[in-house]
Amino acid sequence: MGNISIMARRFSDGHVQYGWSGNGGYYSFTGAHLLEWYQNSDAVEYLFGLGQTACVGRVGSENGGCSIMETNAPTGRPFWLGNTEREIFSKINWIDYGYFYDLDHKWYYVIPGPFRIKLPLELVKNNLDKAGYEFEYRRKLEDELLKYILDEYRCTYSDFNEFIKKEGYDLEKVFKEIQCDGKLSMYELFSKYHKIFAYFDDWVFIKSDDVYKDITEILVKKKGDAHLETCTW
Repeated sequence: MGNISIMARRFSDGHVQYGWSGNGGYYSFTGAHLLEWYQNSDAVEYLFGLGQTACVGRVGSENGGCSIMETNAPTGRPFWLGNTEREIFSKINWIDYGYFYDLDHKWYYVIPGPFRIKLPLELVKNNLDKAGYEFEYRRKLEDELLKYILDEYRCTYSDFNEFIKKEGYDLEKVFKEIQCDGKLSMYELFSKYHKIFAYFDDWVFIKSDDVYKDITEILVKKKGDAHLETCTW
């Protein structure tokens, strides 16, 4: 897995500001720094005021006095401004990690795709592996998401169940063909059963319990004429 990250924030008028937040973008570096030093709105305002950065460091660290790994490194380029969260991955190729500060003044972690999976950043923090990385948890999320779509969601929403029947999909075969290393894979679904992927909005929102340990709800939506921002889900 690569390590390019972006960070974004949503304004109350609906616009979204976004841009590069450095390489080494996995949780234990960029994500952990955001939770440690940029939890309140004033600090977030300061951080985005620096413009795009090659590293997210301590507040004021760009003026010196901190180790290189804890020093903000502004590139001199301002953040881009968009009209929707769907734009945040549009300017930089091969992004691996997204960090999103939303209207509830909380940081979210966004897996870039094929489904854009948005979940509380602290949920990632509390589900790291023994080495402190989130890669296994990301695969677990993919597996749980696809099982939810093909089982619980299908049984709950008759329109999707009828779509599956109309397309002639054999669900046992689908489950088998989108497995990779014992877990269901978004990439396999996207490449082998693209019509199922395209049935849905490309964003997914995951909710957690109050202590950010377990998933309480997976929210997916049928694709509509216009994307509904996840802050309203």
